[in-house]
Amino acid sequence: MATTKVNTREEIVRKGAQLIHAQGYKATGIQQILDAVGIPKGSFYFYFKSKDDFGCAVIDYFSLTIGEIFSGHLRDAGMTPFERLTKLLDYYESAFNQSGATLGCPIGNLSLELADANEELRKRLQAAVEGFITQIEFCLKEAKKSRQLPAGLNTADTASLIFHGLEGAILHMKVAKSVKPIRTFRRYLNACLAGNKDMEVM
Repeated sequence: MATTKVNTREEIVRKGAQLIHAQGYKATGIQQILDAVGIPKGSFYFYFKSKDDFGCAVIDYFSLTIGEIFSGHLRDAGMTPFERLTKLLDYYESAFNQSGATLGCPIGNLSLELADANEELRKRLQAAVEGFITQIEFCLKEAKKSRQLPAGLNTADTASLIFHGLEGAILHMKVAKSVKPIRTFRRYLNACLAGNKDMEVM
C-alpha cells in the first residue's frame, strides 16, 4: 500500500512536470494534472498540502533530472574537462533543435514565472540553480588541475557566467524559435575560454 502511494505521488509529479514545462505553472490546473494521471478528483490533496507544495516537488523533480544530465556529462572521467563541457552543450543544442526550439529550460521558465510570486518556490529554484552552477564549477576545477585553465582563474565566477549565459541564450532561443542564440553563446564562450588557454569548446 505504501509503495502504491509513493508511486502515485511520483506519477502526479512526473505528469504535472510535463504539463508545467509545456504550458507554465499558473496555466496548469490541479484537475488537469489529475486527469493526466487518471486518478479521482480530490486525490491531489491526499498527496500534497497545496498547489505550491506540489510546485516544490516539481522543482525538486526538475532539479534532480537536470542535475543528473549535468553530472552524467561533467563528471565523465573518460573525457577531458573541456570535452565534458562540449558534450553537455552538444546535448542541449541537439535536444532544443529536435524540439523546434520550444519549451526551454523548466527551471528557467519557472524562475521567470514564480520568483516574485512565492518565497518558498523561489528558494527551491535558487537551490536548483546553485546546484547546476556547482556542477559546472567542478568541471572547471578539473580543468585547472589538468592545466587546461590558468591556476588563478576564478572558477565560481566562470561557472556562473557559463550557466547564466546559457540560460539567456535559451530564453532568446524561445523567442527566435531557433537554436542560433545557443550557437552564438557557444562561439563566444569558446573565444572567452580560449583567451585563457588554447583549446576548443564548440
